Amino acid sequence: MKLMLVVLALTIQLAAANAEDVRLIAHRGGVVDRAHIENNLPAVEEAIRRGYWMLEVDIRKSKDGHLVVHHDADFRRFYNDPRRVSDMTWDEIQQLRSKPGDLRPLSFAEYCAACKGRILLMLDTKGEHHDPEFYDSLLRTLKDNNLLASAFAIGNDESRRLLLGKAKVGTNAETLSAAAARGENVAEKYFLFAHAEAFDAATIALCAEHGVTPVPSINTFHYPADKHLQRAEADIERLKKLGVTHFQIDSVYEQFCR
Repeated sequence: MKLMLVVLALTIQLAAANAEDVRLIAHRGGVVDRAHIENNLPAVEEAIRRGYWMLEVDIRKSKDGHLVVHHDADFRRFYNDPRRVSDMTWDEIQQLRSKPGDLRPLSFAEYCAACKGRILLMLDTKGEHHDPEFYDSLLRTLKDNNLLASAFAIGNDESRRLLLGKAKVGTNAETLSAAAARGENVAEKYFLFAHAEAFDAATIALCAEHGVTPVPSINTFHYPADKHLQRAEADIERLKKLGVTHFQIDSVYEQFCR
C-alpha cells in the first residue's frame, strides 16, 4: 500500500509539469514529410524552425571509412539506388541525388555542423559492429561541434557501451534498476528509452526516484498503418497525464504533443 502511494505521489508530481516544457526529438533526422526527406538539411532546418529540442540521427560507415547520415542499409528509398552504404565510397555516395529534393546524402560532419549551437542530437549508430576508427571519428566530430556532452545515445549494445559516460545512454527499466542498486549515478549516465507501451505509472515513478528522463518513442512502425494516428494520439495523451515531457516522434505526431 505504501509503495502504491509513493508511485501515485510521484506520478501526480510529474503530471504537474507545464505543457510548455514538452521537448520533442525528431525521429530520422528532422521533420520528415512529402517536402522533406529524412536525415538531410531541409529536415533539420524545419525541425529547428518548429522548436524541436533534439534530432535522432542515423549513422553508417562508407566503404572507405566516412561516417554517412542514412537510415537504411542501402539507398533504395529516396535515392533509387540498390547499392549498400558500406559498399560505396564517399565519392560515389556524393553523386547520388534524392527524389524529392535533388539532395545528396550528408556526411556526419556536415550534419553536426548544421546542428552546432542550434539543436541537440540523439545518436543511432546502425550496424552491429564498427571498428575503433568509426568511434574515433564519431567522438571527434561531436567534440568539434560541442555536441557530445549533451547527446543521447541509442543504437546497438556496442555503441551504448562505448558511449556510456561520454553521453547519456538509453536503457530499459530493468537495467536502470540494476544500475541504481549498484550505486551508479544513473541520473548522469542514462535515460529510459522504450516504445510507448512500456511506460506505466511505476516506470515513470522509477525515473522520478532516480532523476532519470523517460523518453518514449512514438514511431509509425509501432502501429497498424490504418490506425497509427489514433493509437499514437492515445499513447501520447496517456503519457502526458503521467507527466512525460520528452518524446521521440515521427513528425506526423507532433500535433498531439504540443
